[in-house]
Amino acid sequence: MVGISELSKTVSKKTGTTQKVARNVIKTFLDTVVSEADRNSKINLAGFGIFERKTQQARKARNPQTKKIIEVPSKKKFVFRASSKIKYK
Repeated sequence: MVGISELSKTVSKKTGTTQKVARNVIKTFLDTVVSEADRNSKINLAGFGIFERKTQQARKARNPQTKKIIEVPSKKKFVFRASSKIKYK
């Protein structure tokens, strides 16, 4: 798995900036994507994909240990749908 430090090393080499600057840009970008999604905006990065928050409806589920039916409350999910340009490479 690749983390922010590995990404920032690659970005800094490709852009000619320091690793610290690259890390700050990556973190700022990710924070901005999450905050925009929290405001119910869809973030469409052409050729990459769409980030958004979706609400999963409340539902009934079964507890596998007790076999009882339980209510699962609705919740907000962070969703990414990849562009077809990167799905099938």
